Amino acid sequence: MHFIANLRRQTLDAFASHLISADGYLLSAHRITNPNLRLAVEVRNRGLPLFADNGTKQLIDSVIAKFSEKAREITREVKTLRRKLGHLPRGREVPPNLRKKADALAESVLADCTGRSESIDTLQLIERQLLMNPTDLIAQEDFASTCLVALDLEREITGWTVERIASRNRRSLRLWQKVAENPLCQGLAIYAVLSAMDYNTARDAGQLAAEAGVTSAAMGLAGICGDLNATDFYVSGTASFKLARPVPRRYVRLAQVLKGIADGYQDRNTRLQRFHCLGLGAPSLLPIAAAALPTETIVTADATSPIHAAAKDRVLYDPENFGDRASTKEIVERILEGGSWPFLSPFTKSFKQKFGHDPDTARRWWNTLGNPGISSKTLRQTSDLTISLPLFCEADQSIRPVARDTWIAHNHWVLGELTKGSSGPQRRDFAHQIIDHWINGPSTTTSRGLGAAKRILVN
Repeated sequence: MHFIANLRRQTLDAFASHLISADGYLLSAHRITNPNLRLAVEVRNRGLPLFADNGTKQLIDSVIAKFSEKAREITREVKTLRRKLGHLPRGREVPPNLRKKADALAESVLADCTGRSESIDTLQLIERQLLMNPTDLIAQEDFASTCLVALDLEREITGWTVERIASRNRRSLRLWQKVAENPLCQGLAIYAVLSAMDYNTARDAGQLAAEAGVTSAAMGLAGICGDLNATDFYVSGTASFKLARPVPRRYVRLAQVLKGIADGYQDRNTRLQRFHCLGLGAPSLLPIAAAALPTETIVTADATSPIHAAAKDRVLYDPENFGDRASTKEIVERILEGGSWPFLSPFTKSFKQKFGHDPDTARRWWNTLGNPGISSKTLRQTSDLTISLPLFCEADQSIRPVARDTWIAHNHWVLGELTKGSSGPQRRDFAHQIIDHWINGPSTTTSRGLGAAKRILVN
């Protein structure tokens, strides 16, 4: 499995400055500018893979914003019913009025998505993507199912059948066919973007794609990974499985849809050569993809999450703990209490060599002041603490941007370490090693989510 970094000057320069090659880069069609095209030339000159995304995210975000208020009304009704029943409602437990309302809203979402998608000039989109001189191209897609997931319009509430989602995948496959048959795209890996909401819709999607001759497929997973809801059951085929306690739905759904795609291809005795996970970058979720997909399939993933984690959340991925998230505040507290931070990535190593790292002085400062609580404000004020731990503090305005870029590069490096290796049993074994590490550790939402995911993957 390989992690594909989003193409930014930060990500390209950081790796090049340390004589490290990323596994590849991705540039979206909606981010085409002359500076970014120059970056694309640099990538190709270095002989690295370059993925040309279709730029659909902006459209998806617009749809979600348009319908989110109405969708929240339905979500509130579902939550009220859930509290009353003691579990997620489904089947006849969903009142007819609620089902009718959810179905009508889902239809409106579908119609809006179709209208936006049909307004895209396919040939113009292809031309924009080809400006990048890519090695891999993400074809235009139908994104209605992705929006339904993001808006919590689940099939158990709307009553939608597998066939309703299948019609969206057939549309995506028709869009893929236009790209695959375009003479200008010959020699590129062209990915059909499939969609699914659960195991059954994913298995059907895999079957349809295999029948259409798709050997390179992709799926938008950002909505699934960003789902903050919990579930207490899942369905596979005609069987329903109850979970001992609610777990984050993102783990369950991710395992279901990827296993479903793999099983759909197996049903048709067709090899899935490549699969790209659009928007999958959370360290605890990556091993699910590595374990779910066929060992002979080349699996890649991309996401802006390592950038956002660093730049917005001030989070570094812990390289000694399979990428567990740690905020700079948490890292400083760990150091003050006698712990340490592993400077294992080449980026944090070089930062330490240039700017220093003195935990003893930081602890003396802390003990002298009576072990005060550490806040984000503390990390922004000049003191012996912030001078001693410059990588994790933001008091020095000249060092701060260097530290921020170091966090971004470090997070990408950790994801690269977590996804090391190509296809084959070793990839799957390593993935299960990471999953078992979490499951066998302290009970957390992550460990419970991965426990449910493993149950799906091994059955």
